[in-house]
Amino acid sequence: MSEMKTFEDAIRFAINHELEEAKFYESMAARSSSEDQKQAMLSQAAEELDHKRRLEAILAKGKLPIPSGIVADPDMKLAETLRVVDRGGNLSYEEALILSAQREKQAVRFYRVLAQSAPTPELADVFNFLAEQEAKHGKQIEQRYDDTQREG
Repeated sequence: MSEMKTFEDAIRFAINHELEEAKFYESMAARSSSEDQKQAMLSQAAEELDHKRRLEAILAKGKLPIPSGIVADPDMKLAETLRVVDRGGNLSYEEALILSAQREKQAVRFYRVLAQSAPTPELADVFNFLAEQEAKHGKQIEQRYDDTQREG
């Protein structure tokens, strides 16, 4: 936490996190077992890059956006109830979505811990905002998983 003492530090950290997530989804696309799965993972990577652009805009403005009032359900049960161990190689679309949900859940937890231990209320607000963004993304992944189960 010592390396994140300012609003700018926290947003820059989050920007780097979004880049890492985009790389993760690109690697998942490379391991995809079908073209549809590959496109879905590349879409996830594009979403992470969009999050990065939004964070860069927040950094440029020097403040968080006004809350929309829309709250995502932070309890991503998919990540808690289904387990997939990534052993390399090809993954099914469902396995890729489960791994993705697990990563989003970890990001939510991580940002919540940072918010609780933030040295200033401003930083706590930043980390809570980032946790909420990750929760919303996780909810989208859960919805995709639910859709595959209904179509399946």
